[in-house]
Amino acid sequence: MTANLTYSNDTISVEEKSWYIPDYAKLQFAGNIGFLSLGFGYELFSKHLQSDILYGYVPYSIGGATIHTISQKNTFVLYNHKRNGYIISPIAGFSTNFETGNNSFLILPDKYPKGYYVTNAIHFTFFIGGKIHKTLTKQSKIKGFDFYIELGTVDTYLWYKIFSKEIKMKDISSFAIGINTFF
Repeated sequence: MTANLTYSNDTISVEEKSWYIPDYAKLQFAGNIGFLSLGFGYELFSKHLQSDILYGYVPYSIGGATIHTISQKNTFVLYNHKRNGYIISPIAGFSTNFETGNNSFLILPDKYPKGYYVTNAIHFTFFIGGKIHKTLTKQSKIKGFDFYIELGTVDTYLWYKIFSKEIKMKDISSFAIGINTFF
């Protein structure tokens, strides 16, 4: 799609990408959605919301089981502070995670007593953190980068913490680091 902009008596053609083309690719380490997660995302609402679709993977050697996760992650940019060519922002958000493997279930299997266990294939994570954004030149195919760090937890861990004084915050917390590459 091409848009024409007019300044004084000059017309400039600008290529705009289609709405369905993602704004960035994401790579994340840890954070309750996989040992490594990879996906793509969109910036919405004047770049105050980043919404991602991610595939997460945990190998057997790390998790004691091979885990595959599909996540829809929402990151809210709380405000922006410009400094020395960078934009520094505190962030907060949540994700909805679906484990696709044999380690979880949407419907309680018959082998478990009724009412004793709950389904465990879908979880929600909550996080806070910060990011640093660097915009590159307009001539570059890569338009910029976000580097971020997050501290988060999973809904069930938080539930256990609320009802048990024996569980400490460090027992339910997880760190994540990642990068968004804008194109």
